[in-house]
Amino acid sequence: MKIAFYTPMKPPGATRPSGDRTIARSLLQAMAAAGHEAAIASTMRSYLAAPADRERRARIERDAAAEASRLIAALRPAPPDLWFTYHLFYKAPDLIGPAVCRALGLPYLVAEASYAPKRDSGPWADRQERVRDALGLADHVFFLNPVDEACVIPLLKPRATHSRLPPMVCIQDIDSPDRRREVRRRLAAEWRLPPAAVWAVAVGMMRPGDKSDSYRRLAEAWMSRPDSGAHLLIVGDGAAGAEVRRLFSGCETRVAFLGILPKNALDAVYRAADLYVWPGVNEAVGMATLEAMAAGLPVAVGPWGSVAQGIESGVTGLVARTGDELGRAVGRLIADPELRKTLGAAARAHVRRRHSLSAAADAMTAAFEDAAGRTP
Repeated sequence: MKIAFYTPMKPPGATRPSGDRTIARSLLQAMAAAGHEAAIASTMRSYLAAPADRERRARIERDAAAEASRLIAALRPAPPDLWFTYHLFYKAPDLIGPAVCRALGLPYLVAEASYAPKRDSGPWADRQERVRDALGLADHVFFLNPVDEACVIPLLKPRATHSRLPPMVCIQDIDSPDRRREVRRRLAAEWRLPPAAVWAVAVGMMRPGDKSDSYRRLAEAWMSRPDSGAHLLIVGDGAAGAEVRRLFSGCETRVAFLGILPKNALDAVYRAADLYVWPGVNEAVGMATLEAMAAGLPVAVGPWGSVAQGIESGVTGLVARTGDELGRAVGRLIADPELRKTLGAAARAHVRRRHSLSAAADAMTAAFEDAAGRTP
């Protein structure tokens, strides 16, 4: 099928790494793996950080209307089989897809939509109404986070369908022991790390809000443990970078800040590390955690977001109930190589079974064909 693909939050080609960008790219990969032709319909962002920015809000509305008109004219001679929008919510509603689909009679599909009734009034109300409009038009909604279902499903039209679509990751090959030692030696020299120490890795952008809260809890968990010689490798940066670094003052010799890494370098860190730890405060998906699991790393996560929902504690990872318990979970993994090996293998098998591109490709294709068959 030919698919018009749109991401109002940020385009898949955005230069700054994020879970949002990773998921958008993986959706495109899954579509390609299934033989579909997905083309990015527009790179226009509808994201608005603050409702008081009236000038930007008006500009976004004007640009979206013009973009919709352009796409209707451009696509009319040979329209796609369907329109697919990834990630819409009150700060980034889809201001383009519904207009194009109504004009051209296209099926409209959505992945990862969220709706917060508390935004029905107040400064976000008009954008919230645009989310309602888009969901009311949707022929199928994929839920990456089951928490969204309760508020979204009542807004769908009677004939609309919905399904869960676990987020997907590419499954890396596991390095041979010799290759892993080689990668560790290289990274140890590059980052001045002790090659024989246990390496824990954490990945997250450094920005105010939930990410900063995750880093605060991570620092508390890491510093609550006795010094065992283990090192924490932190991948990420951002506006709150200085604040995050201050959180780890006092244990600088046990923490290495690697900054933002390209995917191939991050994959090398996963392959060389011994475990992954992340509190995941209010995270909807937790792509970095899934990537670490796919690389065969045992994970220790917090209970504060949906990241923990897909982990069976003690089987595919360790889920802590409190900050203190997260510190103890990390300590268990540091001290027990056999536990790391067992949990890491189970984590990788779980991701292969539940989060592969092929599984997502099959699920999406079934929904695409059903939606296309129901659209006049």
